[in-house]
Amino acid sequence: MALIDLGEVRDDDPEPPVRPRPGMTRPWRVALVLGLVLVTLAGAAPAPRRVSVTVPGRSGAEAFLAGDQLVVVGPRSGGVRGGRELTAYDLPDDGRMASSTLRARWRRTVPDAPRIWPMAAAAGVLLVTSNDGGRESALTVALETATGRERWRQPGSPMLTEGGRVLLTVPVGEDGQSVRVVDPATGAVHWSVTGTPHLTDHRFAERGIDRLVWILPSGRIEVRDADSGRVLAAAPVDLGAPDAGVGGQVTGDLLLAVRIDPPTLTAYGLDRLDRRWTVDLPSVAYVTPCGGALLCSWEQAGGVRALDRATGRTVWHDPRWLAGFPVGDRLVATTSVSPVREEVVLLDLATGRELANLGSWNGLQTPVDGGPPVASREIRDRGLLVAEFDVVLGRPRILDVLPGTYGDCRFHPELLLCQQLDGSFRLWWLPH
Repeated sequence: MALIDLGEVRDDDPEPPVRPRPGMTRPWRVALVLGLVLVTLAGAAPAPRRVSVTVPGRSGAEAFLAGDQLVVVGPRSGGVRGGRELTAYDLPDDGRMASSTLRARWRRTVPDAPRIWPMAAAAGVLLVTSNDGGRESALTVALETATGRERWRQPGSPMLTEGGRVLLTVPVGEDGQSVRVVDPATGAVHWSVTGTPHLTDHRFAERGIDRLVWILPSGRIEVRDADSGRVLAAAPVDLGAPDAGVGGQVTGDLLLAVRIDPPTLTAYGLDRLDRRWTVDLPSVAYVTPCGGALLCSWEQAGGVRALDRATGRTVWHDPRWLAGFPVGDRLVATTSVSPVREEVVLLDLATGRELANLGSWNGLQTPVDGGPPVASREIRDRGLLVAEFDVVLGRPRILDVLPGTYGDCRFHPELLLCQQLDGSFRLWWLPH
């Protein structure tokens, strides 16, 4: 489907680029603008057939995309009590080859718990994790993606490592913690460590975790290779007393210590745990990478502060933005305008200057696999408008307008998964 440039047209734009007739109210002007956009979209030629499939589901069901399968977790069919039913559907290699419905590859019952979620793993297994809300209640089960047969089960919450293994974290004893790294195909343990850390954190690489940071109450910090368990760096680092309000997090090649009393942010090199800089910085909630040379410090009461990664110096500060992520030399930032909508703006990353207002949306997703940011919003009596953001031109572009009303929607590379009002799911292959 051809991409239709929205320019400055937004359903909340106070000055849509249409000359109103005398007496025309704002709602009618907005309706006219959207009508013209949709007519233009309908007339775009040639437009390929919209490709979508329907997947059965009932109220209370959830659906997940895991590798090349769609997995639905929900109440057991036929009103049978005890456990929940997990159904796996194979996705076609090409959406154009999809039929109107997907055929289930296998079904099985999994333990009933308030929270169950699957994730993809290596070696032909699907990891299914359940948690009933208790501190030590996380359980991970590895199922064969081809048959649903159980390979192994172990306590703990899983994360994939850069080398394709599975890292399981399990609380043990009085404030203790065990970390085990296992083979996804067999569950065999490659390495493990147990202790009473004050804090643990991880560094995420392209395909999974590559560093585990183990912070002990004594102040000693160990940085381990996530796949082998080898200690890469270890040193006593003064992060302050835990009761003074101290947090630590890994951001790229830095370990950042956030103190409340006194309010400071301190950076240590992750490779050698050498102290790089300390700056007075109150109200830090968390810190994210913001391009190669900057860090973004997001404040507890709202607002963002761009810091020089090498020195900690404040480059610019803006109290308006609640969240954001970098795309090239731009920062896509948001602020809330309603419980379900957020205003999206485009900032110059180097200066914080506002370059474009992209309108109000819900379901904004950060880029996946190098793709552009994607978002959606409901259009009354029309359906779900799906658009991607061109961060170079500073404007949204329509991908599709999907008829109907939907609940929760999640974007994946080339795919959009939404739950319909009857509990079933709809999966679209997005045109690009």
